[in-house]
Amino acid sequence: MKKILYVIIGISVLYLIVCLFGPSKVKVERSIDIKASSIEELQHRLADLKFFHDKWSPWTRRDPGMKTIYKGVCCEPGSSYRWESEKDSVGKGTMTFNKFTPDSVLMTLNFDGMGDNELYFITKPSGNGTINVTWGVIFDIGFFGRAPMMFINMDKIIGGDYETGLAKLKQEIESMPVSATTQYEIKETNWDAKTFYGVKEKLAFDKLAAFFGQSYGKIGAALGKAKAQPIGQPKAIYFSFDEKTKVTDVAAVMEVANGTKLEGVEKFEIPAGKVLHIEYYGAYDKSANAHYAMDAYIKDKGLTQSYVLEEYVTDPMTEKDTAKWLTNIFYLVK
Repeated sequence: MKKILYVIIGISVLYLIVCLFGPSKVKVERSIDIKASSIEELQHRLADLKFFHDKWSPWTRRDPGMKTIYKGVCCEPGSSYRWESEKDSVGKGTMTFNKFTPDSVLMTLNFDGMGDNELYFITKPSGNGTINVTWGVIFDIGFFGRAPMMFINMDKIIGGDYETGLAKLKQEIESMPVSATTQYEIKETNWDAKTFYGVKEKLAFDKLAAFFGQSYGKIGAALGKAKAQPIGQPKAIYFSFDEKTKVTDVAAVMEVANGTKLEGVEKFEIPAGKVLHIEYYGAYDKSANAHYAMDAYIKDKGLTQSYVLEEYVTDPMTEKDTAKWLTNIFYLVK
């Protein structure tokens, strides 16, 4: 009996010694070049966890019927995607988006029972209009799990899946409508100074519809009280618009004649200057490519953006076909 105990103790000591030499972290990476209009646009796609599951995850094809749960606002820190599959090759776990950096998308990957691990995408220009995307994961190996990792090749186990996923991502991104200046007619013009009245607030994108509805009603009441008429259709001035965090600093406004005074709403003065204009037709939440086109045009021409305005020409209450909704997009530039 004592011999058996000594053997068990010896094996245990040997295992602990091997653990001392085993890896505390294991990294797996794969890279690919993707043709995309901008790093910002590509990073947004990488941070979109539903886009990952629906369009390019190598594990979705193994179990299309897996259970999925999404929490939070897309691309906002803390948004997450949970999957649950009965297949061992897919398993169960959670991906959580943490933040953007100028060249990275940082996430946390948690396989049930394995703790949190670093998941990341590194995005860097690679020439010829392409962006190099590196998909990587760093597994934190607990002390007692380090001995087996000396004999398990994680790169070989999941590296092929990463290659398959990146190839599918490349296919999806490069087959999308190109958000470049050729897709939209961008007109250059000059504006005189303009006066607006409205309501300003910093809020999440998904709160915009309610904000606009309340604000335009308030502006309308102020116009009625002053017996003043607006110029043109309802507009919005975007002072900041963060596609990554899905938060904007925006004012719902109506333009008025110079010298008009309204009470109970804020006054905004837009100076005279050069303006870029796109006529965008479609749903409001699908206008990203038009803005990406503006960004590309501004970069190509060496211009500097100041204000961004949108004019909502079509009334959604009377026109139900979103393809017919006209939004005039204006960028004031120098």
